[in-house]
Amino acid sequence: MKILQVNKFFYLRGGSERYYFDLCDLLTRRGHEVLHFSMAHPRNRPSAQQDLFMSHVDLNALMGVRDKAGAVGRLLYSREAVRRMEDLVARHRPDIVHLHNISRQISPSIMSVTSRLGLPVVKTQHDLSLVCPAHSFFVNGRTCEECAGGSYWHGLKHSCIDGSVGSTALGVLEAYMHDAMGLYKKVDWFIAPSRFLMNKVSTLKWIRNKISHLPYFIPPGEDWTARNEGYVLFAGRISEEKGVGVLIDAASRLPGTRFVIAGEGAELPRFKEYAAGRGIGNVEFPGYVSGADLEALIEGASCVAVTSISYENLPLSILESFARGKPVVGADSGGVSELVKDGETGYLYEPKSSASLAAAVEKIVSDENARLEMARAARELVGGDYAPDYHYDRLMEIYERLLK
Repeated sequence: MKILQVNKFFYLRGGSERYYFDLCDLLTRRGHEVLHFSMAHPRNRPSAQQDLFMSHVDLNALMGVRDKAGAVGRLLYSREAVRRMEDLVARHRPDIVHLHNISRQISPSIMSVTSRLGLPVVKTQHDLSLVCPAHSFFVNGRTCEECAGGSYWHGLKHSCIDGSVGSTALGVLEAYMHDAMGLYKKVDWFIAPSRFLMNKVSTLKWIRNKISHLPYFIPPGEDWTARNEGYVLFAGRISEEKGVGVLIDAASRLPGTRFVIAGEGAELPRFKEYAAGRGIGNVEFPGYVSGADLEALIEGASCVAVTSISYENLPLSILESFARGKPVVGADSGGVSELVKDGETGYLYEPKSSASLAAAVEKIVSDENARLEMARAARELVGGDYAPDYHYDRLMEIYERLLK
C-alpha cells in the first residue's frame, strides 16, 4: 500500500509522536510506501514530502493582530492545509490516509479533500480533543467532563484553556464549528489506543459504530536486566497534572527510599523549592535526561512511577518500562489501569493520595522476589497485545476493510 501518515508535529515531542514514527518505521519495514504530511519546524526529521508541509505556526507565541487573525482562521479551517493536501495527493496518489494529531495547527479541513477524492481515512485518536475543548478533561487542577457528548459551552464557565476566556472561547468555537461542518464525521474509522479513551469519545453518538480499540505497540527487546539500585524513577514533564507534588509527598513518607524525578518544565523550580522547604532529602532532580542516560536511569530503578492526576490515554512510558523489566506504580485512572495489573505488573494506587502511593511503592521496594516476578510478568505482557506483529496485523485488517 501507499499510506499517507498525517501528524502536525514531525519531531519527537511526546508519546503520540513516538508512536507515529514507530508506526511509519513498522509499515516501511513491511514493504509499504509511507508518505508524510505535517508542519514545517526546525527540529523536523527529514521527509521526502517536506516541501509540501504546512508553514509553521506557534499558537502560544506572541503575534501581531494580523498574525493572530491568520492563526485563528487556520485553527477553524485552513485553506493552506487544503491546498497542500491537494498537491500532495495529486503528486503521490496514496491508497489510504491515516490521521493522528491534526487539531489546531493543521485542522480537520483536510477531510474536505479526502472526502471529495474518495480516499479512505483512518484516525488514531491520541487525546480527548473530540469531546473536550481543552483536550484533557482536566481543568483548574481537577477532572471535569461537563463537555462530554458535545456540550462544549461548559468550557466557558471554567476558562478551561490556560485559564483564558479568549483562548477558551476560541476552543469552544472551534469544537462547535467543526461539529457543524461535519468534518470529523468524514473519517471512515477511528482507533482508540485505550478502552478508556474509546468509552469517553463514544459519548458522541455518531462515532460509536466506527471506532475500535487497538493499543500502542513496543518491541520487547532482546534482554532485560534485573539490576536494582533501589530508587523510584519518574521521567516526564514536571507539572502539577503529572502528579509530581503527590510523588514528593509520598517520598516524605519513605525517607529511606530514593526518588529520582527526571524531566523539565516551567514548574520544576517550584517543586524543587517545595521539597527543600519541607526538608525532604531523598528526592533528586537531575533535569531533562534522554538517550543512554535515560536508559541507564531506567535500568537502575526498582520501579517506575506514573503519577498523573489528569487522565492518561495509554502511556508509552509504561510499556517502555515493562519492556525493560520494570514494574510500574500507577494512578488507578484512565488508561493507566488497563496496563498496570495490580499485584502482577506493578501496583495501582488511589489518585492524588500520597499515602496510597507511598504504600504501593513500599510493597515493591521491600520485596525483591515479588518485584522480579512482576518484572517477568511485565515483559510477557508487552510480548502479546502490545507487540509490533499484533499491532500490524490488526491495523492491516482495518486498512484492507476500508479499501474493499
